[in-house]
Amino acid sequence: MPPYLLTLSASGNSGEPSSGGMLFACWAILIVLIAMSFVFLRSGKKEYSVAILPLLITPFIYIVSGLISKIMIGVLPYSYFEMRAIITVTAGLFSCLLLGLASRKISGLQSRHIFFWSCAAFVIILTLVLVSKIISAAGI
Repeated sequence: MPPYLLTLSASGNSGEPSSGGMLFACWAILIVLIAMSFVFLRSGKKEYSVAILPLLITPFIYIVSGLISKIMIGVLPYSYFEMRAIITVTAGLFSCLLLGLASRKISGLQSRHIFFWSCAAFVIILTLVLVSKIISAAGI
């Protein structure tokens, strides 16, 4: 029996690992970031509105990574938790890459650098927290 089936969820009736707290947090992050993008757009700062969109990638991918991992464990030789961690780290890296491209439209070198490094720190810290949650759920 795969190890992810041995861990019960918070409700106790499903065979999936418990990750309700981080799923709720990722949904909250998505909602806040979408609202921020809308506010930037309404205030006439289109470049900032577009530049924060890559921040949505990591929390969104974490939300769907459980489903993707279940599909991929039959294809790749990794466990459920390893696949979920790999997917989350890849999303964080991709998000940072797109941040660099999106922040190029921001005028002012100092503003662009501060924006990029602040957003990159957010993505890196969020990715580390999500991956540590996955690792702790795996019992490693």
